Amino acid sequence: MFKRLLFIILAVVTIYSYLISPGYACFDTFLFLHHKSMVYPTGYFAADVLGEYSFNNTNSPDQDTYFTNYSMYYGLAERVSVQFGLAQVETTRTDSKYSIESWSVRGVFNTVRANSGNYYMDLVAEHHTGVDIDENMAHFSIPNLFYVSNFIVVIHPVYELTYSKAEREHTFGGHGGVFYNINNIGIIGIGGEFASAQSSSALGKRFTEGEAAASLFIGFNLGNIYFQNEFAKGLNNSRDYGFAATLKFFFNTGMSI
Repeated sequence: MFKRLLFIILAVVTIYSYLISPGYACFDTFLFLHHKSMVYPTGYFAADVLGEYSFNNTNSPDQDTYFTNYSMYYGLAERVSVQFGLAQVETTRTDSKYSIESWSVRGVFNTVRANSGNYYMDLVAEHHTGVDIDENMAHFSIPNLFYVSNFIVVIHPVYELTYSKAEREHTFGGHGGVFYNINNIGIIGIGGEFASAQSSSALGKRFTEGEAAASLFIGFNLGNIYFQNEFAKGLNNSRDYGFAATLKFFFNTGMSI
């Protein structure tokens, strides 16, 4: 029964990823490791720093780009958590400048939870705005998480609205992935994403030159620290490679995960 269900889910992910062109996926594998939805538990506080570096043209190192995101998470209630983030301006090795370009607020609401604990569906609402630029981005998505034995399957459709005084742009996309829990200590998996908050051109923030890429994820716990590393390859005629490293610090202020 479980093998058949896993086969069906994997087939859906494969077809879904093919239709949307798999892309760069920024998954929070820390929660996957603890068999959770995308909602942080009540009273749980976490903070992380994400550094991303991409090689846009291996023959022109001066075109390499990098930027940094800083985020804080807190579990407000059993099915509600919030996130606040700051993003460094994307820069090249030649420019090598540092400044905070945008900030964001996100709410995650768990809407469906199977009694068996093997399926979660959340609603994510997020808003990004620039510090010195007239551009905003509203992000709505519905992550679906399936826990089958040690496998975690993610199907995550996304809708975004980028707007300014001059124009509005609508984008539909999403991301999906398959991950494996290694003895509740580490996570390994593959993911793909197209046109989402991490990979789209909203606020000029793109990890890869194209709007799509495929990624390999590795994550593991180190006490109260969680480390996640991601290796990405650009698709859609994009020749770039890149990696993203996240260091997450978490503190239990009321309820254990």
